[in-house]
Amino acid sequence: LAKLTEAFSIWDKGEQGYIKFDPDFQFLWRSIGQNPTEAEIREVINDHDKGTGHFDQDLFLKICESDNPRYMKDNIRPEQLIEAFKTFDKDGKGTLTVGQLRYLMQCLGDSLDDEEADGFINFVVKECKLEDSDEIPYEEIVDKLFNRDPGLAV
Repeated sequence: LAKLTEAFSIWDKGEQGYIKFDPDFQFLWRSIGQNPTEAEIREVINDHDKGTGHFDQDLFLKICESDNPRYMKDNIRPEQLIEAFKTFDKDGKGTLTVGQLRYLMQCLGDSLDDEEADGFINFVVKECKLEDSDEIPYEEIVDKLFNRDPGLAV
């Protein structure tokens, strides 16, 4: 609870007791370790903006503590993500192809829309792709994801 109230007070730059949903909510949400899609951000805002365009600390804590629907997701550790990628690494080389990665991002779990998937794939290709190959080392993907500034768009 202390971490959440501290994060709120940091983002309440005007010390007014409220923060604008657009654009600040997404940055506050990411600062507490969440990694939402644009659709998830829109869902939270649509569910909780009562026409004021902003939220106070009580509403923020209510969103964080909500179980139905549950907005906050448990933080994932790098090892868990690497193990998940290994499941799709059939030859055990430690790499995935761009096609496999796109399939994972758009067809499994919390799927990304085309624009989000394109952004992610472009980021991964730029940061991690092996030269003269369609393969991407997934441990490098995980390293880049965990060490990038969460405020920057992918």
